[in-house]
Amino acid sequence: MICVRCDKPIRPGQKYVAVDHHSASGAGTTVHVHAQRCVPVPQQTYSRGPYGR
Repeated sequence: MICVRCDKPIRPGQKYVAVDHHSASGAGTTVHVHAQRCVPVPQQTYSRGPYGR
């Protein structure tokens, strides 16, 4: 399993929390996060274009 918060593997024996995400338009999904707070992956941002837009 991969932790959706830090994007690192959850190894056998490590504690984790399963979080259900429901969807109105389709099947829901279950994601996993480390039980102890981990460092989140930085969010990608878009650079400014050549014309400052």
